[in-house]
Amino acid sequence: MREIRVFAPAKLNLYLDVLKKRSDGLHNIETIFEKIDLKDEIIIKEKGTGLKVKTIPSNCSQGKENIVYKAAHTLFKEAEVKLNLDIEIKKRIPVSAGLGGGSSDAASVLEAINEIFKLRVPAKKLFSIARDIGKDVPFFMLNSPFAVAKGAGELLEKINLNKSFFHILIKPSIPLSTKLMYRRVDKCSFSTKPHSLKDTLLALETSAKELEKNYYNIFERVLDREGVHINRVKAMLADIGVKHSLLSGSGPTVFCSFENKEGARAVFRKMPKDKDISVFLVKTYKGGIYGDN
Repeated sequence: MREIRVFAPAKLNLYLDVLKKRSDGLHNIETIFEKIDLKDEIIIKEKGTGLKVKTIPSNCSQGKENIVYKAAHTLFKEAEVKLNLDIEIKKRIPVSAGLGGGSSDAASVLEAINEIFKLRVPAKKLFSIARDIGKDVPFFMLNSPFAVAKGAGELLEKINLNKSFFHILIKPSIPLSTKLMYRRVDKCSFSTKPHSLKDTLLALETSAKELEKNYYNIFERVLDREGVHINRVKAMLADIGVKHSLLSGSGPTVFCSFENKEGARAVFRKMPKDKDISVFLVKTYKGGIYGDN
């Protein structure tokens, strides 16, 4: 009986704009992704009958409702195989947080099953499966910690950047629906400048301080009642000297960036203890599905 242990890193959106809604119901976006070392742990066991997916804690999506089940099932169909697998996902990435945990889980499972069980599904087809499962999934298939994504998220370009950033993540204990946030954007006018993807890319190559000055996320413009919680987190950070912070994805996680661990730790220690928020200190992730390089 084989047992495989893989990891699935979270992501941040350092820049995120929604350009327009397409005729297929998806949205054209521009975003800068960064993988971070907050990771889910996934154990794939060859046992039992059929495909089973279990998540810990149990209040996360289970079985056929989990995106990992869909990913594995689609891969089996493409490879014309039937594998008996028990997949257990130990969630460390907060759910519905704007951090891409489910998409990353799906990407790691696709890669691991295809490689370990020698299904020989070509990389191009694997990427196509990932794209059909979820628009953030292809990024996690990319062997790069940073990337620009366009289209519905499937048009990816690696950013050749030999840098690591440190970030503090603060997640309020509120849910935020991605579909709802996109609907709100649809009702508002789409972006107007002065923000720019080009400026943020240039800032990314310069320093964390310049990066923060060029943060942008269109979803910050359409926060409704949840805005109270997001603004409270931003105010907490401002009170301890953080001038710039940003919503990741469709939220509700807010983050700020640092050039080095010492600066991040100094702010991390000052964060007030609050039962309504979760706080993480993370770093750019340069490893793969089997862990750090």
